[in-house]
Amino acid sequence: MHIPDGFLTILICAIMWAIAIVLLAIAFWRLGRDFNEKQIPLMATLTAMFFAAQMMNYPIIGGTTAHLLGGPILAITLGPYAALVSITVILVIQAFFFGDGGILTLGANIVNMGIVGVFIPWVIFVLISRLSPNRTGMIIGGFAAAFLGDFSAAISAAFMLGLSYPLFPYSTFIALLAMGIHHSII
Repeated sequence: MHIPDGFLTILICAIMWAIAIVLLAIAFWRLGRDFNEKQIPLMATLTAMFFAAQMMNYPIIGGTTAHLLGGPILAITLGPYAALVSITVILVIQAFFFGDGGILTLGANIVNMGIVGVFIPWVIFVLISRLSPNRTGMIIGGFAAAFLGDFSAAISAAFMLGLSYPLFPYSTFIALLAMGIHHSII
């Protein structure tokens, strides 16, 4: 799901950077206001764990990759704002030190995996958990959140790639198909 440099138009990159910066500013403000100091070790441990999990990816058609996404579990465990910061830390390290995702496309990767892949599953989990506030509701909510979070982040990336034709050589349909199928299996 990491989009490398050269696959998105400059306009899409700029828009995604703007969205990422605004939401990260909100996330840091919320963390400074609401986050408990005792949660930092848990946040660091989960960030390290999902850094490793997200490094195990495989290439799919269209020049991008498929892999697990830690955003849903981070959001359910830490809350969406801390999860966004954790995913951003993971993506920055992966892009700068491992070449997994681009620097220009980092804003798009943050939007896909850190915003779409965190806030959508968090909302799904909260809604299902409130509708069925027992253990079964939490299990169903967790499964639905994880599945739909990874899937929606992949679909978001596919749309960005498809809209970047001719830089991205495949149609939106092929990108949606490739990303949707692979990430729904994961």
